[in-house]
Formats: sequence, structure tokens, C-alpha cells
Amino acid sequence: MYWKEHQTFVADQVRPVPEITSGENSYSILRNGKNGGMAGHLLFYSLPAGGALRFFIRTEVVGKILPECFGAVVNWLDPMKKMIARDYLHRNGDGAFERILPVPAGSAGVSLELFSRWTAADVRFFEPQLESAGWKRRPVCLVTTKLNPPPGSTTEENLNLISGLLERLRHEVKKPDLILLPENLNTRNVNLPLSERVQRDDGPYFQFLSRYARQLNSYLVTTFAETQNGCLYNTALLIGRDGSTVGKYRKVHLTLSESESGFLPGNSFPVFELDFGRVGVATCWDNWFPESVRMLRLNGAEIVLFPLAGDGDPLHWEHVWRTRAMDNGVYLAASVSQGEAKEPVPARVIRPDGTICTETRANPGYAVAEIDLSERFLTYWLSVGPALGEGASLYQMERRTLEQNG
Repeated sequence: MYWKEHQTFVADQVRPVPEITSGENSYSILRNGKNGGMAGHLLFYSLPAGGALRFFIRTEVVGKILPECFGAVVNWLDPMKKMIARDYLHRNGDGAFERILPVPAGSAGVSLELFSRWTAADVRFFEPQLESAGWKRRPVCLVTTKLNPPPGSTTEENLNLISGLLERLRHEVKKPDLILLPENLNTRNVNLPLSERVQRDDGPYFQFLSRYARQLNSYLVTTFAETQNGCLYNTALLIGRDGSTVGKYRKVHLTLSESESGFLPGNSFPVFELDFGRVGVATCWDNWFPESVRMLRLNGAEIVLFPLAGDGDPLHWEHVWRTRAMDNGVYLAASVSQGEAKEPVPARVIRPDGTICTETRANPGYAVAEIDLSERFLTYWLSVGPALGEGASLYQMERRTLEQNG
């Protein structure tokens, strides 16, 4: 589909004014080596029939440029050309931008804004494409759990408690896609020396959970004290529907007591591609560091799993947990034992807008969230002016990485 109107723009007070040119299916913003403010092209289209559109454009940059300094924005317009909503296209490799987007209600037209800003580099855009596309639901049945073994429990008693809860899920929940268990649940409140609590990643706890993953046809996630080559880690295992290990995450931010016990930290925030979406893990203390969930989101996570032992302050689960979800536009699922809290801590699933999707405070208990990863959470204004914007996208596309002073 071809544009029906072409305009150019330069932000007020931008000096020197860049050279803005167009050719056959190409659109350039030439800076001639001089840094400057925002300028660009606007291509106006009529809306084709269909509930969603695919946008695509190739780019070429001459000179060094930061990712946030060039790109493409979709402006959804009402019949009077007033903006209803605005969406960035996302990077598809080094030389292109692409995105499938549902058409917002009330839209009568759309413009594609091709821009550069805060740079001396020359940028060219080639062959913009706009076409009708499908918009598919991405349903996920996500189960979070709360289970706190009594003081003085044994490993065998803990496994019996876990087994009892998983048997409930097998009979009471229809087709769970992912089940999250609390941190180190196999040895929670077990009075054994650390040397008798650690095991390999293919050890008895894995074998126990692997059987249930196959029976439930569900992904299962929890953490345990892992030993490998004489080193200790607080490791999250992600077990697949077939009972195999999909991946593991080693807790990056260790508590003082963990480091004093000899645990070593992990050094990365991996994201795992499952058959319904992309999932990452932030274990307990990890979640008190904003960069943990931010790194998972930048690495592509749509759901962040938050297994923890406990939380002693309601301000945390009412504010910190929600903030992590809101700051990054992700679902956050928290599975909890208890810890030293003065009141029952909820196991929760939180939406990308910070609202609670589901929770339970029962022990043992579970909560089921039927979520849709295709759902968009739009907020009025944000960065985009008097229009709707999507935080999950904006927080990535407008994030700047600056050097730390000192």
C-alpha cells in the first residue's frame, strides 16, 4: 500500500537545519556531520480493511548512532487527523523496523513518522510497507502457588506437601501452561546442614518435578540449592512439558546470609522461549534491584517469574512488586512461602499495568491467571502527548544508556 500524502518536519529551534530529501521509495535525513534535534518524514495512509496492520521499513545509517536516535513511529489518527494513539516500530535486526499492531478504535487514518534526533549521522529509510495482518490471541494459563512447610519439616515431608498441591492442580485446573513454586521449596524449614541440602541439577528434586511436569503437561519452575563442580548456586530450574530441562537461572543478587554460606552468584539474566511466550526469572532478593527485571525485559521477557521464600513488609508486595511489573510492562508472577511476615503474604500474578490479576493467601494454596500475551495495556499521555501509548514498548524504545559518573 502506498502513502497518499507526504510531509516533512523539523522540530522548533533545531539548528542547523538538516537536509530532508526523498527519492523513489527512499527518505533521507542528512546531517552533514553536525549534531541536531528531531526531524523527519511523515507518510499518511488510508486504513485498509482488517483488524491489524503490519508495518516494515529498511534503514541505512552513515556514521555512528545510538539506537534511540532514529526510528519509526505509527500515529493513529481520527477523522479530523487528531492523534488517538502512537506506537514505535521495533527493531528487526540491525537494518529494519517492523511491527504488527491492532488498529485502535476510532482510527480513520494512520501516518508513519520516520525520524532522526540528537545525532550527526545521516539516516535513510527505504521501501516502507503497510499491509493488513492477523492479530492472534496468545492465551496462557499461569498458576502461582503458596506453600510454607512447618518448622522442623523434613525433605520427605516437603516433597509430600508439594505432591499434594500438584495433585490438586492435576484435578482442579484445566490445562495449566506454567506452574510456579516458591524458592527452595524442597528444603524450606528443613533443619539440615547445607551439605545435605544441595544437589545436582539432575538430582532427586528435578526427577520428582519432571514426573509432574509430564503428568500435568505443564512447564514447572522452582529453585533449589545446586552444587556443580564444588560450587554452590541458588538455581531456578525451568522444566518443560515433557519433563526435560528447558533452562536454568542462577540467582544474581545473593543475600548476605547466602554469600556467608558459600553460595556464588549468577552473572546473567537469561530469557527462555516457551511455546506460548518468553519467560525470565528474578529470584527473591533479585526483585529489590530494579535492573533485574529491566534486564529481563530488555532481553525479551514477557512474563517474569518471582519465586521467593517470604517478604516481611506489606509495602513491598503492594508497591515494589507492582512497580517492577509497571516499570517494564511485564506480567509478574510471585510464588511465596512465608518468611517473617506479620500477616499472610500473597502469591500473586500482576498485570503489566500494575493491577492484580489473581492472588491467594491460603497455605497451601494456588491462584490461576488466564492471561493473554497479545493484550495491550495503553495509558493516556505517557511520552506520546495527548494520546494513548504502550509502556511495554515505550520503556524500551526511549530508554537511554548513559555512562555512570565517577
